[in-house]
Amino acid sequence: MARASSSTPVAGRGSRAVTGGCLTVLTVLILALGSVLAWMAYASHRADTGNTDRREEAQAVVEQKARRAASVTVRALTTAQGDVSREAAEDIVLRHAKDPDLGRGTVAAKVTYAKTPERLTAVALFADGYEVRPAVWGPVRIESATRCYALAFQRDSGTWHAKVTPQPEAACTRRQPITAAAQAAQEALRAITRTSVNRAQVQTLLEPLDGATYEVTTVTGRNHTVTVTALVHTTGDQQCYRFVRRTDSAGEDAVTTTPIAAAHCAD
Repeated sequence: MARASSSTPVAGRGSRAVTGGCLTVLTVLILALGSVLAWMAYASHRADTGNTDRREEAQAVVEQKARRAASVTVRALTTAQGDVSREAAEDIVLRHAKDPDLGRGTVAAKVTYAKTPERLTAVALFADGYEVRPAVWGPVRIESATRCYALAFQRDSGTWHAKVTPQPEAACTRRQPITAAAQAAQEALRAITRTSVNRAQVQTLLEPLDGATYEVTTVTGRNHTVTVTALVHTTGDQQCYRFVRRTDSAGEDAVTTTPIAAAHCAD
């Protein structure tokens, strides 16, 4: 009996040691898990803050682009030779009053004209890319900050002025079918391989394209270059374009596209 009772304190101490060891391990695990969760929360907050900052910076760049385009257009209108005609002014606005980084020329601002007071207004989309970085792992992706602006150019006593105002996004997205049609025409015109092509042949190249109709106005060929003017129609919208096909090139510059004043597409 004396021997049996003498083993109980030893067993108790062993049990307490095991229990204490488990509590220590559990405490370490809880602290480690808490540290990981705290780090993940911090990383997520930091990533969200960084992404928000980059998005706001991109939005500021978008506005700067619109104002820079307005300034460049005013300068071009001002330096145009003589009393610039409506057609020439529209060409200048279409060339400059837009985001030069969009669409390789196929994206055209919607330009409207008012006679009194003399005003040309270009409604165009401007964009800038920014990085969206993950909190912990995963790829960095690029998103686009976009905004639609109206750039109004008014001539008072021979001096041009510009006003830039934000517009609803829908005012710019209405032009997407025209852009898509111009891009489709740009690709189709790569099939031209000789400068002796005529108007009927170019019209045939463009007729199979879906979602738009094309009125080919002029076709001229010279020195490995074919220049086509065509009026592109989509539902409720139209735009005149000049397409230049370099028959000696198969690269990105094989066909260049420029939106031009509607008068150039008049028969």
